[in-house]
Amino acid sequence: MNTMIAATVYCIVGCNTGSPDKDALKVLECDTETGAAKIVQSVNGCEGTTYFQISRDGKTLYSAVSEKRGEKSHGAIVKFDVENHRIGKMTKLAELPCETPCHVALSPDEKRVAFAAYSSATCGTVGIDGRDLRTFVFPNDDMGNNKVRQKKAFAHQTFFLDPNGVGRGEMGVIDLGCDRVWFFDPKTMERRKDLFIKAANGDGPRHALFLPRSLNKVLYLLNELGSSVSQYAFDGAKFTLMDKTSMLPDGFSRWAEDGENLVTKAAAIKTTADGKIVMASNRGHDSIAFYEVGLLGKLKLRNIAKLTGKFPRDFELMPGEKFMVVGHKMSNEIQVYAFDREKCELKAVGEPIPCWRPLCFKFEE
Repeated sequence: MNTMIAATVYCIVGCNTGSPDKDALKVLECDTETGAAKIVQSVNGCEGTTYFQISRDGKTLYSAVSEKRGEKSHGAIVKFDVENHRIGKMTKLAELPCETPCHVALSPDEKRVAFAAYSSATCGTVGIDGRDLRTFVFPNDDMGNNKVRQKKAFAHQTFFLDPNGVGRGEMGVIDLGCDRVWFFDPKTMERRKDLFIKAANGDGPRHALFLPRSLNKVLYLLNELGSSVSQYAFDGAKFTLMDKTSMLPDGFSRWAEDGENLVTKAAAIKTTADGKIVMASNRGHDSIAFYEVGLLGKLKLRNIAKLTGKFPRDFELMPGEKFMVVGHKMSNEIQVYAFDREKCELKAVGEPIPCWRPLCFKFEE
């Protein structure tokens, strides 16, 4: 049965701190038939809402903000009311013992908010009522060999395994500094020591995409420093590396002349609605790599589509998947692209939309 896609849809955008009006959240109105898009709301007076999650009923947005406590800035978990495609009142749920998280997730049962704070390597969860805060701090015991970026542990993302498949709802947390993914019970933050991933030295994993398909449970680990995507099969007890695929064209060096500083690094990883195409963005090479998902979950590179702006952090396909919105962070703009699925190509549509360092996109369901 075909699902009807509304011509007008709404995308919430999270932006970097530092904008003049501290308007870190915006609402983007999009036309799924033409690709036309415009900002219809900016939420002023909030900073730190870089990443966020929207509840399944679309009525609540969970994020984090930065707030002063004494001489230092700390993070807090907050929620915003969402109604009629507009962001409303903000409510503080919980103060955190760390800086503002760089990533926020919502547990599959929508009872807990998970977070990862990069610099302090702190991760944890808290109830959506703001109670029962649980945290864990990664030890600096197994750093990677990138002398510039891996001097200590860095918590970069939280994600959940499929609660209805072979996974049991465990929460994964990615540590870029120590090239690893550890798993926790999200209710207690007790570590599952029997379940982990150790990435290659210096790969610097950043984000994960878990596809609980009926035949193959596969985790795709995007390596920021390695500019690659590692593919791990999951049998319910352990992860097994199947393959690692580059995100860059042959002959392109991701290193500057000094051999230590990266000229490009991976950012975000997404999939089409049917899970048959995986997409990952390159900051520096300024492109999106498209992969065909094979029978066992292995990836085959289809195309690396160059973009018109600089430093693509996040991107998202519009419902219907005819168009894609991309945030060009260092160009301070949002660009809509027509998506040719057959060729895995992108073509800019219309003029770029001015926006302060866009970092996260999520369409309302």
